[in-house]
Amino acid sequence: MARKPSTETRMTLYRLIGLPSYDAAIRAKYQQSGDDEYNNSEEVVYVAETEAYLYWSTVDHDQAKWTDTVKGLTQKELRVGNSTASAVLIIPYVDETESVSETKSGNDNDSAKAGKKVTSFSAWAITFGMGFQMLEPKYVDSRFGLRVAIRCAKLDGLNVLSKTTLDERPEMVRSTIPSGARLRSFGFEELGDFSTRLVTDAYIEGIGHSKKPIKVRGADSLNIPLSKSPENLLINLGQIKAVLDRKPVSSELASLEHFSLVKNKSMKNKLDQLLIEAIGEKSDLVALSYPYENIDDFGQVGSFKIFGTGDRRHYDYLPTLNNILKPLLEVDEKERLRRLQKMYIILFKSPDDSDVSSSKIPLKKWLTFQKTINNKRYFLQNNRWYVMDSDYITTLQRQVKKIFDRGPYFDDLPNWPIYEIPEDGNAQKKANAELNYNKQLSRRLGGLCLDQQLIRPEDHGSGIEACDVLLPHGVFVHVKNVSSSAPASHLLAQALVSTEMLRTNEKAQKLLEEKIKEIAPGGVDLQKYETKPRRVVIVIAKDDKPITADTLFTFTKINLVRHEQQLASMNVELNIAPVVRKKQPM
Repeated sequence: MARKPSTETRMTLYRLIGLPSYDAAIRAKYQQSGDDEYNNSEEVVYVAETEAYLYWSTVDHDQAKWTDTVKGLTQKELRVGNSTASAVLIIPYVDETESVSETKSGNDNDSAKAGKKVTSFSAWAITFGMGFQMLEPKYVDSRFGLRVAIRCAKLDGLNVLSKTTLDERPEMVRSTIPSGARLRSFGFEELGDFSTRLVTDAYIEGIGHSKKPIKVRGADSLNIPLSKSPENLLINLGQIKAVLDRKPVSSELASLEHFSLVKNKSMKNKLDQLLIEAIGEKSDLVALSYPYENIDDFGQVGSFKIFGTGDRRHYDYLPTLNNILKPLLEVDEKERLRRLQKMYIILFKSPDDSDVSSSKIPLKKWLTFQKTINNKRYFLQNNRWYVMDSDYITTLQRQVKKIFDRGPYFDDLPNWPIYEIPEDGNAQKKANAELNYNKQLSRRLGGLCLDQQLIRPEDHGSGIEACDVLLPHGVFVHVKNVSSSAPASHLLAQALVSTEMLRTNEKAQKLLEEKIKEIAPGGVDLQKYETKPRRVVIVIAKDDKPITADTLFTFTKINLVRHEQQLASMNVELNIAPVVRKKQPM
């Protein structure tokens, strides 16, 4: 018996917003032009009774560029060409325009000019072949597909989750569970993880079989089975829009949506300028962030090119942070912003540009940056500025305060005196200052100073500090002067690494035991010093006034809560002990 033809096929859907006109959705090079390389066409069409716009393009190569390599290796001259086909179907929202106006009173607005009314449009874009390359990225509704996915997902049917950990050094992770699982199985942490892509079984009324889930792939785009019938396709699009208007299917999945897009143009301009300043200062807050949702969609990567600087070179594999920042640092600050806005990267499957592996990816999509303004945390991700929602900020602050409210564990910790040591170099001065304070602290608390006393387990060749001050009964004290978020986060990470190592590694415990015997003064009862941490005390010093739960750096707040959870899972208690650094009279 012949199989009944399917009435649906999988399509890739984008949501376009803020369009000044519908043809603005398509990059200029894919519209009518005199470029012989691109055979571009466009036409007004109808999907059922809805006026729509179809753009299509082919790029023909008489000779594939890789044939030169084949000839060099084999002396065989191949006459092989190729053709790339692309198409985009733009379907306007029926009766949906966004009219925004700005008066001369100074009211901020993204797209209007004083006293004028500006209309912007929204539309669906369905891409075919390499059609994703034809879309103008700035009008693509970021994370549209992911927002749909979390509103229709089967709770235990999640298959793939891509996330970025918000940290001083962002970590990009893609987790896959083919059989399906709940969000908690992917190790997603509500505080500090930002989701970029979700693949899940899902139910959307009217799409697919009513009793069987469909597979939804959500990132900036939505990959989903849609009807081949024009009338039913429009119904499907309405059903998807209805999903967007709902709340996430659970509070668990709602945690994937803690962040909102910054839409105010003046704020985005301000954030761009802060990013440029941070790049010029070579700040650690500027870091690399791979746009995995782009890379995963389009397959293998062998090389890349950076466009917008005149540099024609191919670079191997994926960009590094240095690759991206170098052309920006070559120009002055004013030119730097202009260059950042026009530069983009294209990935290729091979070491040359014969096989495109990605769309045109804006350079800013490869960067992540975070800045606190008026107690709000703004961050750059995937070429979009986001702000953490108030619930996230409230939850984070509540948990940080709970940790601080436990108290410092010690009474009357000494202040950290600042002495000038003219004969020392800066690095040595800082090292001596911390060492001297730790020696003072160990005497005050009746412990051993382990600052700069490394142990070297086999899998930590460079060595680790067990702690700065070791006290009886398994109390490990870690100390740092924190003038910015970077050393504060480093201190927490250092404490966590040390604790994990000493809780689980017998070799590390043995090495610490030997170090204690080596440095302990005569007559000290060595039996009271344990090599497995039971309590970790973080002594954080700041000039002139102590750090509090409110003034702690936002990055560090996220890390503090996460590390506290990990320490608690090892039955290790955590305390925060703020102290003040003050200059001492000579």
